[in-house]
Amino acid sequence: MNSFDPDDLVTGLVRVNSSGQVAWLNQAAAQLLGRRAREVTGLSLGELSASLASWRSQVASHGRTIQVSESGLEGSEQPVDATLQASGDEVLIELHPLTERLRQREMTERADRQQAMTLLSRALAHELRNPLAGVRGAAQLIAGTSQNTAVGRHADMIQREVDRITALIDDFAGEGEAMMRSTNLHRVLDEAAELVLAEHHGRLAIERRFDPSIPEILADGNALRQLFLNLMRNAAQAGAGALALSSRIDHHSALVDEPARHAVRIDIDDDGPGVPVQIRDRLFLPLVTGRDAGSGFGLAVAQQIARRHGGLIEHIERPHGCRFRVRLPLIQPEPTTDD
Repeated sequence: MNSFDPDDLVTGLVRVNSSGQVAWLNQAAAQLLGRRAREVTGLSLGELSASLASWRSQVASHGRTIQVSESGLEGSEQPVDATLQASGDEVLIELHPLTERLRQREMTERADRQQAMTLLSRALAHELRNPLAGVRGAAQLIAGTSQNTAVGRHADMIQREVDRITALIDDFAGEGEAMMRSTNLHRVLDEAAELVLAEHHGRLAIERRFDPSIPEILADGNALRQLFLNLMRNAAQAGAGALALSSRIDHHSALVDEPARHAVRIDIDDDGPGVPVQIRDRLFLPLVTGRDAGSGFGLAVAQQIARRHGGLIEHIERPHGCRFRVRLPLIQPEPTTDD
């Protein structure tokens, strides 16, 4: 069973006692302050940062929360966003690295641009349906009236190809309103994994490392199943022989939309060849694919589903293979009461 470890956080956390001494801090805070954690514990906050000590005094005196944006700290080259709030006789300090916030903002803005391209492509897809229907109808008429076997075979082929193209359009442009309800995320992942395993007839191995403490979330289970299915299929079709699925909670994640404060993080790791360098920046755009037989819709649809939930998909290169990291808002459904 996975447990929450404050040292895994990018956010720096410092707990200061009523005497103004550092009672505890995590590794991220120690790095931001340019000191080792064991050297800092017990020191006066003023010995580490005059700015933090001044803000802490204001919080301790007035019992209010202080937020400071893009401030420098003594001994650190990295600016931070700082939040200080009273907690009983102590003051809790959160230090958010600005570089991380800018990276997260850039990723979110990129995803929004990709979503805008997706919406444009969906509008184009709707315009394509009518002429495709006309082509199919003409081919159907030819197949039904021609006495020439070869002509009939070619007309049937046209109908099949039109149906295939229409199915791609429907997969991409047929997104309706999300049906948000209580969803067991691990069950959805299991269902998607079993389908991919069946498609590849035992030639794919899937390892599951799930955090059992993750509660049910408010989500569209069918849409999320499609999201995970697209990501797993993409890895398998690119040549991966093994996948590893893992889940955990990201506390105070900036990569999910408000009102959520925390995110559920799902990593899908594969041992495939990875994503070609030339398409990484455009990976989630429609019609972008690294495979000759790829449609270029799977990852675009997956990102669209994630954004509709207020989440985000991130691609991360690894030494061997790649990782798709999905973050979804940790919003629990309202409890139901029986009359």
